[in-house]
Amino acid sequence: MNAVLNLLRIKGSTIMFLVMGSLVGALFFKAVAKDPGYILLAHGKHTFETSLLVGVLVILLAIFVVYWLVVVVRRILRWRLFQRKSNRLTTDGLIALAQGDWPKAEKLLAKAARGNDVPLINYLTAAQAAHEQGKTDERDHYLRLAHESTKGADAAVSLTKARLQYQSGHWEECLATLMKLSRDAKSPSYPYVIKMLSSVYVELEDWESLRELLPAMKKHKVVSETEFGRLARLCYEGKLKRAVRGETNDEKQRNLNEAWHQIPKKFHNEPPLVKIYAEGLIAAEAGGDAEKVVTDVLRKNWDDSLVQVYGRISGGDVEKQLLWCENWLKERPNNPMLLLTMGRLSLQLEQWDKARSYLEASLRSRKSAQAYGELGRLLSHLGEHQASNEMFQAGLALIAERLPDLPMPATASASEPAPA
Repeated sequence: MNAVLNLLRIKGSTIMFLVMGSLVGALFFKAVAKDPGYILLAHGKHTFETSLLVGVLVILLAIFVVYWLVVVVRRILRWRLFQRKSNRLTTDGLIALAQGDWPKAEKLLAKAARGNDVPLINYLTAAQAAHEQGKTDERDHYLRLAHESTKGADAAVSLTKARLQYQSGHWEECLATLMKLSRDAKSPSYPYVIKMLSSVYVELEDWESLRELLPAMKKHKVVSETEFGRLARLCYEGKLKRAVRGETNDEKQRNLNEAWHQIPKKFHNEPPLVKIYAEGLIAAEAGGDAEKVVTDVLRKNWDDSLVQVYGRISGGDVEKQLLWCENWLKERPNNPMLLLTMGRLSLQLEQWDKARSYLEASLRSRKSAQAYGELGRLLSHLGEHQASNEMFQAGLALIAERLPDLPMPATASASEPAPA
């Protein structure tokens, strides 16, 4: 439509010519009104006769039609050449965009937009190029032009804007843009909108909003089952971690339990979630509840990280815990984490020899800084300071193995005075 209007556009000089021609024509008509005269055309046996006025009008009309045909043809040819140039510039601009030459891409794409039948593409890609250069004002300008250039492209422009805001790390601005788009659940872009919303909620750690979004994500199948499970776990883990709040332990326990009951039961046997829940209960001094939760899961689904938490529970039925561990040890006789946990439970029961035996067995199965530390602390209290120091040194050596090789100051000699 714009192309047609451009072809029919009349210049100021043409308008002036038409006005002057009209005046001359009016004077001519006035002159011939007194004596109309006639025009005679003859060719062979054929003749054509008409009044002078009609003849002049026919001639003028013919001249006018020929003139406008010439003008239109010239403009069509010029417009086609302009379009070809615009298409070439658009192609070069897209190539520059793909190659990461953002300034060139922006210049070419913006320049070619006027001659493109679909300027929306040029403006959106020019906005991308400007965004990559950190030119937010220019980016938003191109997005406005894209919105104005094409009717019905509101969703496409807004989604592009949201993507660019997300790439910039402007989470709140991106969220505001996506929330406007999410109001129309019947929009074809709605599934993609809620997928982007889930990513923004993860970045903002807005776990409650992510939890409310999960049903819509599942309904529209915007992610795979594996990714949906990961996001659900991430959401529930975040809620549990934030639930440990309150001035008293009773408030913390109540908040934790409320968050736990909001999690679907099929996730109640997931070791990572149970670990966070149990650690929260331990922090809220609800060791008995933590013991029950961890025991129930370990009976069905073994997990070393839960076994480690099991050994740090205080306030529960420690003897019962140790009995459970002894049963599990029959099936896993050399499990280092289980042996470490049994050593810690024995320490809670003040069974020093038994604790020492389990800790040494854990180290024989696999050396770990935690086992060295527990055994070193026990030996120190038993008065075996030399052996205790050896355990601590061995534990520090394990930690040091994971440290990068960096310059250190020269070792101070024993004769040097200690700093004040």
